[in-house]
Amino acid sequence: MKEWFNNLAEREQRLISVMAGVVMIAIIYFMLIKPLQERVAKAEQGVNRNQQLLTWVEKNAKRIVQLRAQGGVTSNASGSIEQRINSSARSFNITINRLQPQNNKMQVMIDNAPFNNILQWVQSLQFKQGLIIEIADVRAENQPGFVKTRLVVSQ
Repeated sequence: MKEWFNNLAEREQRLISVMAGVVMIAIIYFMLIKPLQERVAKAEQGVNRNQQLLTWVEKNAKRIVQLRAQGGVTSNASGSIEQRINSSARSFNITINRLQPQNNKMQVMIDNAPFNNILQWVQSLQFKQGLIIEIADVRAENQPGFVKTRLVVSQ
């Protein structure tokens, strides 16, 4: 290889040397720098989403504290806890997979539901139905924006 390079004209040797430098720079850029920049951009987006979520949680935490100080949410909802959960789930297009009583509580299992619908439904259960969400376990599904949810709800 060295012999072949030495047999080239000086102009060709310079051209090949410059091209080799350009190729090395391109390799470094596309194999190292660009993927790192993309990861940094994704991380920044994640930080922004988490900051928005934190702001929302802080805002609503203050609201919950205020409501608890006022004696909680009063509801004019009627019917059993099971009826209230089922009817409100239908109004948010949520299909309940399993509804299981536990003492004075109800365990609710939901598979593959839109996350935004779940949030709105939980808010409705608390503020319109007067129910208490004691446990909320929400896990991402394979489809973006959809979650698997387990709730323990009481009156």
